Amino acid sequence: MSDLLGGMTISPNIGLEEAMEDSHMSPNDSPAVDDVLSVIRDLGQQNAALELTKSYRGLVLQQDVSILEVNPNDVTFRTTDIEMSAVLESDVYLHNQLFPKPVMAQFKNLDLRKGTLVLSGFAYIDNEWKNRQHERVRPKHPTYVTLHWKKKAVRAYMENISVNGMRILGCKIFESGMRIQPGSTVHLDFQLSPDHNYTAIKGTIIYLNTIGRYTTIGIRLFPTAKVSRLLEKHIAPRKQEILEELKQAYRELIMPTGVESLYF
Repeated sequence: MSDLLGGMTISPNIGLEEAMEDSHMSPNDSPAVDDVLSVIRDLGQQNAALELTKSYRGLVLQQDVSILEVNPNDVTFRTTDIEMSAVLESDVYLHNQLFPKPVMAQFKNLDLRKGTLVLSGFAYIDNEWKNRQHERVRPKHPTYVTLHWKKKAVRAYMENISVNGMRILGCKIFESGMRIQPGSTVHLDFQLSPDHNYTAIKGTIIYLNTIGRYTTIGIRLFPTAKVSRLLEKHIAPRKQEILEELKQAYRELIMPTGVESLYF
């Protein structure tokens, strides 16, 4: 069930699988940026709202934005949740039924006083829009996973986790002789807290994206009912911690420059 924080929605039911921050989602060179801007201009003339989404610590944050001004290289939007805007940086995503595909854009500028946001670098992305079944969170502390495939094993960094999925980042995966590919069955060992050690959790590789020595791997998990309950008990409080981190980021953003700035 969705939670509301101001005008922002935190929901597992809308989002790109494995969250918005997946590096395997590359922009599509065609249609061109001008085509995206043309659709946005039409939406502005209709006073239509767009949904803006951003992944933060694994959670998918959402808010509606309205179009104020369309320029040749950027677009100014009115935000409905300025608190969420505190963590809008790098890539964000826009959605509307008139877009043939989800749109990725680059954060450019934020005016807290006016409640406006400027985005640029619009491009369609190749991946289809999929619903999440469970919320995903980034572990509070660095967490590592041992990935087992056949008789081989590699250690990787856990980027985020949900009850039925995980994203990990490994180094020199294939150099180790692990010839995994989408559809491969793997088993995972990891520890989320001193009291909860998970062993031989079954999973299936959904995607791999290799850049240089590093490979991002999306895994669908198949936990037992007992393991699912344990994961839920870890994810729920971590979600609340992330929401508090979001509030703190906003407080720091609006904090006026004081005497302390003379010393730091």
